Amino acid sequence: MEMVKNNERQYNLDLLKAFAIVCMVVCHVIITFGKYRPDYWNEFWYIFGDNILGAYLVVAHGFMFAMGVGMIFSKRNTPGEMIHRGVNILILGYVFNFFRHGIYFLAESLINGDFTERTMLALFRGDILHFAGLALIVTGIFKKLKLKETEILFIALILSMIGAVTSGVDTQNHGLNMVVGLFLYTAPAQGTSTFPFLNWYLFVAVGLVFGKILQGTPDKDSLYKKLLVISGAVVVAYIVSTCACGPFFLSKNHAYYDASPLEAFGLLSIDFFLLSLFHFLLKKVDALKFSRSIEMSKNINTIFCIHWYIIGAVEFFFCYLLKIEFLSNYVVMYAFGIVLVVVSFLLARYYKSWKANYMSRFTA
Repeated sequence: MEMVKNNERQYNLDLLKAFAIVCMVVCHVIITFGKYRPDYWNEFWYIFGDNILGAYLVVAHGFMFAMGVGMIFSKRNTPGEMIHRGVNILILGYVFNFFRHGIYFLAESLINGDFTERTMLALFRGDILHFAGLALIVTGIFKKLKLKETEILFIALILSMIGAVTSGVDTQNHGLNMVVGLFLYTAPAQGTSTFPFLNWYLFVAVGLVFGKILQGTPDKDSLYKKLLVISGAVVVAYIVSTCACGPFFLSKNHAYYDASPLEAFGLLSIDFFLLSLFHFLLKKVDALKFSRSIEMSKNINTIFCIHWYIIGAVEFFFCYLLKIEFLSNYVVMYAFGIVLVVVSFLLARYYKSWKANYMSRFTA
């Protein structure tokens, strides 16, 4: 019977992440340029891009779950290495903010002499990279305290409950809301909080526990068969309930970023269901057939940054300054999203090659 090795790559997890980044890129195009349409929030193709592609079909919650699993299988999983990587990613989050939107609105603010709240949001609001950095730091601290994965999951569940109860807190200060928003979901109308730590760490913790289970399971087929049935049943119940009660009905403010424990488990059921499907797909089709998807998974942070840099530049120059409206057509938006997936993938590949060649100069 095949035993799972500590360093065995989980290719179904790669497919999950690749599927997630494709959905995310297209979603970000829709939510960025769709808002230039009147009554966009009531239009089917905006709702499809935002809620279906951008929330329910894996995307961020899938990344965070995969991140937890990856921590178990990673060769760089000592507490010190986790904390170091977390600090680097947290800093990268603010660098990312600057080059995505911040540089443009900061320049405009300096020219106009008016430092607007929009500029503050562009520069300082937390996003998924900030959350990922905090999650790595906190997990590293937990590991340093020698907590088991199940104990981390228990703590994460408590944090999620606290996040759900305190959701929508408003400090009455825009800047402070962004700081608090790294940890709690703040002032929904201001948009000062995305991926608050207390609400979202549960996805990472579930990934940690699942990774540990997967690492010690000799018969993955049996595990995924059970998981496929159980998660499939939960997915059906969750989707039917969502259709009846509205998107994110299990969260206090009915917002994706405001995930309650129950909402999180509903979203995780989708991750588990697709992960199981991909496992059995790979039993039928050789992983080599998905080489580009696996490569996309390996370069996911680079692809994420590149696609947002392009979106940020296009929005500022074409929509904000020049007031060009051709990107507000849904056919154009979805086509642009698909093209952007390919362009971001190719640029990430080029960057990885350039980086390897550049670093080789110092090791030769």
